[in-house]
Amino acid sequence: HACSALGEQRKSRMGSCLGKCFGLSDDKGESLLGSDKDGGTYPARSGGGGNGRSGFRSFVVVKHAKHGFMLLEATKARKGRLFQLPGGHVDQEELAAHGEREACRVAAARELVEETGLDMRENMHRLVPVDMEAMGEKGSKLNASRRRYYRLDINDSDSVEDITTGPGGSFRGRRLATPLSMEDFRLCLSHEHTGFKFERDGAAAAEAVAQHSGGYNKQAVLLIEGLRDV
Repeated sequence: HACSALGEQRKSRMGSCLGKCFGLSDDKGESLLGSDKDGGTYPARSGGGGNGRSGFRSFVVVKHAKHGFMLLEATKARKGRLFQLPGGHVDQEELAAHGEREACRVAAARELVEETGLDMRENMHRLVPVDMEAMGEKGSKLNASRRRYYRLDINDSDSVEDITTGPGGSFRGRRLATPLSMEDFRLCLSHEHTGFKFERDGAAAAEAVAQHSGGYNKQAVLLIEGLRDV
């Protein structure tokens, strides 16, 4: 029994060392990999709980039938004023519950309603997955970055008429807003965003989000619209 215990200790130390060397564990030797119900693994945030961030991000490219691309305005300390696509991190809890493919869409719907009031959680079919791997080398690079993209087509009937709750059921910091571009449409914005606008031109929309998510989202819009980066 003593030999068996010693062997287990050695394997544990070796696993910890390998984990640190290859970036799969933290300084305490704890695993930075989570797992989902499909048996897959994914990078987990060190010290995160059940709903901590995973290494995946989901974004929604929203396009109004008449007005064009919907872009959210934000102000950052270092970058200043910029525009963003709705989206954000996929939670570990979502991955564990749904598996990678569906969890990324669940996260996209969650981020969308939190940031804009557009609620697709009962109409998930409207969030259409974009197959980035089918879009050549640049698309494969986006896919490898663990960013997942969805298209959402909207029209005037999707305008948000009431203030919706944010995370935890709170109304704090939420407000109805009309677009900076002056169209007749409303969103319920979170405290993260100072406004929004529509942009009819695909290339201009891509350029507007160039500072969001390391430039990946600019490339995503260009690929989705079949445009070349200039």
